Amino acid sequence: MTLVALVLSIIIGAGSLAYGYWQAGLTDPARWIVLMGIVWLLAHWRKYYWFSSVALLLAIVAAGYGVWREFPTVWMLPGALGGLLGWDLSDFARRLGYAAPTDDVKDLERKHLARVGVVAALGLGLAILSLFIHVRRLAFEVAVGLILLAALGLTRLVMRLRRF
Repeated sequence: MTLVALVLSIIIGAGSLAYGYWQAGLTDPARWIVLMGIVWLLAHWRKYYWFSSVALLLAIVAAGYGVWREFPTVWMLPGALGGLLGWDLSDFARRLGYAAPTDDVKDLERKHLARVGVVAALGLGLAILSLFIHVRRLAFEVAVGLILLAALGLTRLVMRLRRF
């Protein structure tokens, strides 16, 4: 289960970043992003787990640069999210290798994928919502308060999800 989710997240992340760069007219960087996704899959297959951290950094930088240069944000968001999910699932797959024979690996996978799915869905939903809602004038204090409230809410959600 984890391997399928890992492969899908890498393919979706690298594919959406590459497509966003390709739509912006940058075909060479799009090819490099596809190559990064292929190398990431091969590195995981060869058990070079350190490459997932490098690939996450490259995906976040590529998505950030794309948003900064006003490439289609609808492709940059899943690219960054796919990189983050690929990094998390790669680390989780590595840690599953250390599980004892008496551990219920399927249950551990199911719980981890459920948690990651909820957090990813909420993050993507909030990111997409931020594309459509624009507040023109907001006092700095109100913005800081809203950010702190959102961070507190997300922290409470993660703490509750850990109990299950």
